[in-house]
Amino acid sequence: MPQQLTLKVLWLKNVLGLGINQTVGNQTYPITPYYFWPKTEAWEQLKLELDSKPWLSKKEKILVLNLTTDIVNHWRNFRTTESFGNIKDKFCDVEFVELNS
Repeated sequence: MPQQLTLKVLWLKNVLGLGINQTVGNQTYPITPYYFWPKTEAWEQLKLELDSKPWLSKKEKILVLNLTTDIVNHWRNFRTTESFGNIKDKFCDVEFVELNS
């Protein structure tokens, strides 16, 4: 069965926006708002949101939260030194949202 949950990331210099979408059939729905780390405890907020949705599998919740941890740690260490293209290549399971300037 294909993955139902997708981590959406807004990668900025001073903040990281994190949200989760769910795909059902051919439709995609946002199931959380964006939480902005480090301004908020985004990981904990996403976990609370996911735990409030009993129809989601425990395995998928764990996978998306682990991916969130990986993204946060990578952002913390490489946000100013690594190109955005390299970051997108490393995290191919993540949907990156780009702002048009």
